[in-house]
Amino acid sequence: MQFNSVEYLVFFIAVALVIHALRERRYQHAFLVAASLLFYWVSGGIFILLMLFVTMVTFLGGAALEGETDRRRRKGLLAVTTAITLAILGFFKYYDFAIASANELFTAWGVPAALPYLQTALPIGISFYTFHALSYIFDIYLGRLKPTRSLTEYTLYITFFPQLVSGPIIRAREFLPQLRDRLVITPGNVKYGVTRMAVGIVKKVVIADNLAYYVDLVFSNPAVPVQESNSFFIISGTILFGLQIYFDFSGYIDIAIGSAAILGLILPENFNNPYFSASPTEFWRRWNITLSAFIRDYVYIPLGGNRRGKLRTYANAFFSMLLCGIWHGASWNFFLWGAFHGLLLSVHKALVDWNPGRRVRVALGMGGAAPDGGDSDVSFGVRGADAPIRITPVTIAKILVTQYFIFLGWLIFRVHDLDDLLYCLHEFIFIDWQSMVNGLTKYRDILQTNLLLLGAVTVVLLILLSRRLRKQGIDGIVNFDYVKAIRDLSLPWYGLFILVVILLLLCVSPSASPEFIYFQF
Repeated sequence: MQFNSVEYLVFFIAVALVIHALRERRYQHAFLVAASLLFYWVSGGIFILLMLFVTMVTFLGGAALEGETDRRRRKGLLAVTTAITLAILGFFKYYDFAIASANELFTAWGVPAALPYLQTALPIGISFYTFHALSYIFDIYLGRLKPTRSLTEYTLYITFFPQLVSGPIIRAREFLPQLRDRLVITPGNVKYGVTRMAVGIVKKVVIADNLAYYVDLVFSNPAVPVQESNSFFIISGTILFGLQIYFDFSGYIDIAIGSAAILGLILPENFNNPYFSASPTEFWRRWNITLSAFIRDYVYIPLGGNRRGKLRTYANAFFSMLLCGIWHGASWNFFLWGAFHGLLLSVHKALVDWNPGRRVRVALGMGGAAPDGGDSDVSFGVRGADAPIRITPVTIAKILVTQYFIFLGWLIFRVHDLDDLLYCLHEFIFIDWQSMVNGLTKYRDILQTNLLLLGAVTVVLLILLSRRLRKQGIDGIVNFDYVKAIRDLSLPWYGLFILVVILLLLCVSPSASPEFIYFQF
């Protein structure tokens, strides 16, 4: 059931009406669990049993950890529960990839053996609900959370339908306390949630889905020469993909947060202007914030963080990002993408350490002191994720350099075939300037039209925001909270906003809407 479908709209309205009608908290929770399981059944079918198994294993594991005082047995319980949970994720997500890699090695070594493939389907949302379950177990073990005695509440935490398929990754200690009181649907929450959902649908359908056509056109067979304009196409396709994946994923998150808000629940933010990041470290403070926080708290800090010397810090950052890449999918390009970002973070940390005038903790966006003596505190994301962006000439230069490498990483992320990847990297790094000229000349009319439209939109926005611009400068524009501004509109203007959204969906939506990109993870 796609978030941007009519079916989801009807489903969500029905859920909201029932929640509003129910007067007792336990009935609300039971109904939300049933609705969430129905949502997953429609999308994932029989794999709902797998999700329920993970839920039961970690619920019982958490209860057993709380009742055990022997340190060795506690470690054993943690290891067993974690191993079972990760084994399920590993089997369904990585088994066939491991078999394919082994068979390729056998062929290369001349060994006449071929291991059988199972060709198992990847259960929808397994990476996300597995991380939810693991964070629950880890926090109980670390003494940060008392296990809940309510199986219904814990099941709701794992299966809550707005964040079930693609996040954001929320901790049990952030979600479960919200269930202590009856859920109340208020006019303010409804207006905020509808605003957030409308913005998310526009991001997904109007922007990301239209970009998807051109991105797929470029990367369907990137090594085939297109009138000697391949550098132009590869670079353009990479930039468009970087925009597509941002608007696609952040659009999903907006709809998830908006849906939860209407029901009276808060989900963590997952993005904060990531393409204005002035360093690789800052990018991971602002991109997929909840995943960054998970990797930091449960991988980077347990490995030692930045407390065991510089070389160990670089190695910890590299390994953490390598794991982040592998988490995204069973493919060598995700492995390379994680390694690439691990290298970026390590090099950036080394450069900052080399500059004695800027002793800043930068590995994976970490600073401050964690409750467990680690490298950072955690609330709803990586520390500093909500920091405002300050625009200066030096910052602009840093942003441009940083985003060059970020988008180079998106090229690695997008191209799955290693031969195609090598070709695309060559065209991206060693630019054929004649190819760029050919491409710009061939598509001059289209570029001019889009630039004129972009210029017109920019002028209108500058006029509307002229008062804010005079008061706060360019910093105020970059950090502008447009969702809050739309939510606070008077009723006639808010009605006009909804009308514009409907017209955009009717007039600009492509004929077919692909699945959200992060559904495959």
